[in-house]
Amino acid sequence: MDFRKFYIPTVMAGLALLTSANKAQAQTTSDLTGTWYCGSTRGVNYIRQVGSELWDLSDGGYQYTNTFNGTVLNGFINATWADLPKAGYTNYGYVSGKVLSATQITLTYTYASAGGSVGSETCTR
Repeated sequence: MDFRKFYIPTVMAGLALLTSANKAQAQTTSDLTGTWYCGSTRGVNYIRQVGSELWDLSDGGYQYTNTFNGTVLNGFINATWADLPKAGYTNYGYVSGKVLSATQITLTYTYASAGGSVGSETCTR
């Protein structure tokens, strides 16, 4: 059996996958790190972006406090979130969003803990 017939195409396919993964990772949105003011309650979101990964603390005082962790790729945000004990809520779910500009994003929270209800907000900095 000639292993070159199997080995060379396999290596080439692997290199193609690595190249496309690196390109996808390189296509992150400009840095979202900073203080964002969100929604009608004007809660404060502190976002830290490391590469394509996002970390967030949403602080609405004793009305709500939650955190999310996820990614931003090509202007789209996808993450999971959970309430923190400060406000007494125990909700959790998913966050999706879109980067509209360097100073505006939208976030949509899906409450997996509350039957899939949804809440959206626009954030600015």
